[in-house]
Amino acid sequence: MKRWFEPSLARYMFALFLVLSAWQGMAAEYGTASAEETAILKGRVSDLEGRAVEGARIFVYGSPVVRGPADFISAGTDKEGMFRMIVSPGKYWVVARLKKTEGYGPLLPGDKHSGEAVEVEIASRSEVTMDFIVADLKEAIKIKTKSRERPFKISGRIIDEQGSPVTNAYAFANMHEKVEGIPDYLSSWVDDEGRYTLYVPTGRYYIGGAATFPPDQTYFIKGQMIIDGDRSDLDIIKKAGDIK
Repeated sequence: MKRWFEPSLARYMFALFLVLSAWQGMAAEYGTASAEETAILKGRVSDLEGRAVEGARIFVYGSPVVRGPADFISAGTDKEGMFRMIVSPGKYWVVARLKKTEGYGPLLPGDKHSGEAVEVEIASRSEVTMDFIVADLKEAIKIKTKSRERPFKISGRIIDEQGSPVTNAYAFANMHEKVEGIPDYLSSWVDDEGRYTLYVPTGRYYIGGAATFPPDQTYFIKGQMIIDGDRSDLDIIKKAGDIK
């Protein structure tokens, strides 16, 4: 019995060794392939003063349309404003956002955004560094303000078709009817009566309003007009047919 058992055990252990060796080889090959199919996107998020922004998230999209679900989303930035995330190689459009509330819905008053999406090509097994500056609506006004000539003061109300104020909205003036990214000129968020104030230099603009920042596809246009002086009666009416 002893002479039969020992050779059988030896053969079993040898067979097990072969199976484990084959499995380890396949695991090693799979791990190498996975590493070759990924890349690192890293960087820093700061505010307009250059201070680190904690809790911001990086949204990576596979197309210039950055309104829907992202292909990759980073964890929140650390106290130094730093982020690091693993992505697949490819061509992407990237934005940074800082929201006060949970979730990934439209930005609300006080939330911050990095503006137009930045296009980037990421190669396999590479490390790409991208830094972002995020700003809220009021701060974005400073970014977009032109100082080459005295701006005119435009004011009025944003109202619905019944004449009631539209809350959580702001006015904008844009050189093109289609708004992409942050408009050329913006007001602050309207007050409880829907009143806004907008400063623009002389020019021809599309005047409109939006309830999200930056404007999504629900922005509405009053029309195109020439601004060559102050206006205090420029009401913007939100109509269902005006939604873009």
